Amino acid sequence: MALNTEKHIDKSIEDLLCKIEQQCNDEPDTLLIVHPENYTTEHLFQLRGRWQKRNKEYKKMYRLIFALGALSPLFFAVGMSGFLFSPLLGVVFLPISVLFFIAFLIGIFMVSYRFKSYGYQESIISTIDKELKKRGQFI
Repeated sequence: MALNTEKHIDKSIEDLLCKIEQQCNDEPDTLLIVHPENYTTEHLFQLRGRWQKRNKEYKKMYRLIFALGALSPLFFAVGMSGFLFSPLLGVVFLPISVLFFIAFLIGIFMVSYRFKSYGYQESIISTIDKELKKRGQFI
């Protein structure tokens, strides 16, 4: 009877560990909650690859949003000076500058919601790297 109870407890613990690991796979942010020393080396390499991919995506989106923000005043200036030469130029470029500025603001909020910040992205990779170095798996 005690043997069955022990097997049941072992099975429950195994199920719980699998559930935690699945949650960590689904949401890599849990790395900061569940310390990296609790992960296998293989899993840390997988997480590192995933975070590097997220970091590249963050940089790409940030560059695009920065370009939208930089083009907005340019289009505004072209629109305002366009009124001097052709009112049609002003009517076309001023709304475009407003749309670019709105897209810039929405983009900034979306990137901050999805990726938090560049420093946050780097801190996750740094945490993984430190653990891998401690294990002698990363140079």
